Amino acid sequence: MDKKKAMTLSLIRAKVEVRPPLPKKPEPPKRSFFSRLWLTTAILLLVGIIVVSIVSLNAGSWLKGVHVPDVNGQTPTPIPVTTLPVQRTAPYAGIDVTVGNAQYALAFPDDDIRQGQATVRLNVRISNHTPDQINLVYYDIARLLVPNTPALIPSDVHLSVGPKPGATENGWLDFSLPNKAAQLNALILQLGSTTLGETLVKIPFTGPFDATHFAAHASPQTTTIAYTFFGHSLTYQLKSVEKRFAHKGVQCKAGQQFYVLNFAVDNPEGGDISPGYGFDYIRLVSPGNERTPIDNTLPYTFKANAKGVSGSVVFSAPSGLNKLTIGLLSQNGNGELDTDINI
Repeated sequence: MDKKKAMTLSLIRAKVEVRPPLPKKPEPPKRSFFSRLWLTTAILLLVGIIVVSIVSLNAGSWLKGVHVPDVNGQTPTPIPVTTLPVQRTAPYAGIDVTVGNAQYALAFPDDDIRQGQATVRLNVRISNHTPDQINLVYYDIARLLVPNTPALIPSDVHLSVGPKPGATENGWLDFSLPNKAAQLNALILQLGSTTLGETLVKIPFTGPFDATHFAAHASPQTTTIAYTFFGHSLTYQLKSVEKRFAHKGVQCKAGQQFYVLNFAVDNPEGGDISPGYGFDYIRLVSPGNERTPIDNTLPYTFKANAKGVSGSVVFSAPSGLNKLTIGLLSQNGNGELDTDINI
């Protein structure tokens, strides 16, 4: 019986139709999920950058307006500032430097560089009345003289390198004090480079002060010099002599001055005469030395029948000279023509 049942079951299984397995549905690509995630992240990052930029732009101005109370709930007391009116002007390198006032404080709100225990601020006006572009390196030329203290170098400068011709600007020089003690009325501003050996200009904030000492002085002249150049005659009329401590933005050396000889030249002949530039044949004969010009505006050639051709010749010589000797070289080996003038 068991054998018969087994055969029957075998026949039933044989009749069952064997079907192939159904194909699996393709899984959705995983990249689509990550693409959406990346896009969402990128949008969030962009929004975050925009928000941070807006906050950064407004944070500075917002913080400036915040008044932080102290532990007792009170606004901090402003740092006191002592001010000394000065209103003194002196020329340096062709620039007029005016100290309006001097201020003392333990710190100034707009002082970005604080190196000492207190700060002296000089509010100054810089005026360039010359036709020249003049550059000033204040960290080199400006010093604050404090009694019993080495000369102080500026700790902060709020001025341009130099005003343009005909321009005026206002700003300040800050000097950090090594200690808190300072008497404003005992301070002096010194201008001039000791490294370059320049003539130093000092502006005391109180006490005696000669504002005209470093100013230019002109001495009118009426001297006429007949100059012969290889058989050709020129007439040099000396109109004036200027004594200066500065020329074209350059401060003279200590113990020296610039002497500017202003000429008007006539050529009475019918042909052009070319003696060369003033560098070539005009000299200043000072004690123990014959000096060549440091600057010249006389032309190389004087045209036929020209009259009153103006030009200047500039020399550097010891300061305080009241008598000069002008030498015109013959340029042919026969010596020079010397002329004495008083200034």
